[in-house]
Amino acid sequence: MPRPTASLHLASACCALTRAARRGFGWLCAVAILTLPAALAPAAGAASTPALANVTNATTGEPDAASVSAVNACAPSTGLRATCLTKVLRVSGTGSLVHPVLRRAVSPDRLSARRPHIARASSAATVAAAAAPQPGTPAYLQQAYDLAYLAQSAGAGATVAIIDAYDAPNAEADLAAYRAKFSLAPCTTADGCFRKVGQDGGTDYPSSTNSGWEVETSLDLDAVSALCPNCRILLIEANSDQASDLAAAQAQAAQLGATVISDSWAVALSGQGAAQTFAGTGQYTFPGITTVAASGDDGYLGAHTNDYPAALAGVTAAGGTTLEPASASGVQSPRDFSESAWSGAGSGCAWQVAKPAWQTDTGCSGRSYSDLSADADPDTGMQVYDSDDGGWLVVGGTSEATPLIAAYYALLGTAVQGPSWAYANAALLNDPSSGSNGSCSSSIAYICTAGAGYDGPTGVGSISGAVAAGAPGIGGPGTNGSYAQTLTTDTAALQGGVYPNAADTTYWWEYGTTTAYGQLTPASDIGSGTAPVPVSDTLTGLQPGTTYHYRLVAQNSFGTEYGYDFTFTTQGATTGAVGQNSGDTSTQAPPLTTPAPLPTTTTVPPVTSSAPAGSSATSTGAGGAVATPVPAVHRISRVTIARIAVHGGVVQVVLRCHGSAPCRVSLQAHAGGRVIAADQARLRGNRQATVTLRLTHAFLAAIGHRRWSATLSVQSSTNGYPVTVTARF
Repeated sequence: MPRPTASLHLASACCALTRAARRGFGWLCAVAILTLPAALAPAAGAASTPALANVTNATTGEPDAASVSAVNACAPSTGLRATCLTKVLRVSGTGSLVHPVLRRAVSPDRLSARRPHIARASSAATVAAAAAPQPGTPAYLQQAYDLAYLAQSAGAGATVAIIDAYDAPNAEADLAAYRAKFSLAPCTTADGCFRKVGQDGGTDYPSSTNSGWEVETSLDLDAVSALCPNCRILLIEANSDQASDLAAAQAQAAQLGATVISDSWAVALSGQGAAQTFAGTGQYTFPGITTVAASGDDGYLGAHTNDYPAALAGVTAAGGTTLEPASASGVQSPRDFSESAWSGAGSGCAWQVAKPAWQTDTGCSGRSYSDLSADADPDTGMQVYDSDDGGWLVVGGTSEATPLIAAYYALLGTAVQGPSWAYANAALLNDPSSGSNGSCSSSIAYICTAGAGYDGPTGVGSISGAVAAGAPGIGGPGTNGSYAQTLTTDTAALQGGVYPNAADTTYWWEYGTTTAYGQLTPASDIGSGTAPVPVSDTLTGLQPGTTYHYRLVAQNSFGTEYGYDFTFTTQGATTGAVGQNSGDTSTQAPPLTTPAPLPTTTTVPPVTSSAPAGSSATSTGAGGAVATPVPAVHRISRVTIARIAVHGGVVQVVLRCHGSAPCRVSLQAHAGGRVIAADQARLRGNRQATVTLRLTHAFLAAIGHRRWSATLSVQSSTNGYPVTVTARF
């Protein structure tokens, strides 16, 4: 039986054609495949959701969601031993941890206190321009949950207690590295912001360490810092992962003045006396203190198994969501972030626990959970710093949602306590209404499947700053990754969203050819509601073929919130394009239409081969060169690959962008499940460019000086209709 072949794929991140068509990006797709001997490729790893490809790339640095897979950081719960509920992203195929290279970090402090009697800020900005933040960072999370104002102004009197097992010797140093990276104020033992104690309340720390729980500790500390940088943090280390030790740490948290307790771990128990058995290990709720506990990372566990302490009536059970920007979900809204139930989020109907008075669902006669939710999907997870695992990691799980929710409670203050608060304020929360974490019986289907109102995976909703009066919030960019919608030679139509946050709010746009801006649109009043309001304006009198910087600004009596810097280029001498940063020529999404199917025939214009005269276009060894002409696809396609060449340790791909609109392509190279090269290309319309991808040293070592043949396939599409050609060499 012949051995199977593995492939080296140069694949555009937008090649999921059905999704591309739905988002209006169907016109852009390019794929090249080089088939290699199977011996060179490791087994492929588990793939993540392709729809999250651009979020995964922005968060992890890996080319797409198929390049990574999530694994549990800690061993499963057994008996009365807890498991931490952290999932860490690893590179598929190799199993190595994903160590993302973070872009230049953005400070989340975008608020300027409003000066009395000033109608609006002058064009000389009081908050410096900054590019939009990378997913999984403090600034990104604060914007997604409308918490920028609260994060900057609240939390100073609150203490969040983190309860984890075993010792994390580098916890304070790692926390310092995280906060420094994102321009958060230091939180140290010396300044009284950070305190670390053992389960007895002193400095007798646990004698053992555990790598999984160390990642958990880093995640907990960083997540609290991301949403509540002004909070004090109390880390209490239990001697072991036994429930009795963790309960002893809980008791210390109450004695040492915690405002909120965060438990990012669970003990899975089943059977008639499960709830009573767990309750016998210690006390988990205390008067005047909110305890938040993770609901689990394995979805719905069945009718007779529940995760504790989340299933206890007085504990706020943290559910999990998948948080996507509009550019990934394709859903345009004033918020421009979407959430759905994460498939791993825990939920349950704990029939052994009496139903709390504040729960009104009728399918479950006992305690239903979760109560409140936040991002937990590792594919949309947080950037976390843990020196014991090589530095920066990408981490998710309901262990992410738990400290985020704990920080949220701390921001809102001591008047907000316990799970009942979320039910009373559900109308002001985000309401994820799609997604599922398993299969439940029809009578309690809502325990497994998200819908409008209460459901098990996401509770009554996800966290939102709209519950508190404050300075305005600014929604994210639209489905094309920008606020700019339509461009002409002298106009730009802009669209966004603003949260008034219960105070009469005005907004305007700042714009100009530099990040000093210098020009303002007239201020518009959007009232004093709580839900985000869509805002749109058209800039006029612009210069043709000129790149402009712009940002959205909103102001009320609490302060002025400055949005992030984006750019667009008017039509004219250069093509009209929109982007996040100066020089980014990523194009806006065209309107979604349903054209007649395109013909699938190909046109093959002559292309001059780069092979030496008199030789055939055949491949050589890794140290030689491979070059081949590739037939062009139908002329109405936007992107084609004109030529591909291998020179020693690099692959060179010649791309052609057809038409007047600019093109953006993300290329990746795989050997089986292992990513061996990646790059991105941005091309102006009617231009050709060469993109160089550097192969990894490990891959080159595996090839050695062997000779190999290859087949190159090129696929391009317009509005979802593919045209494909193949060339052998």
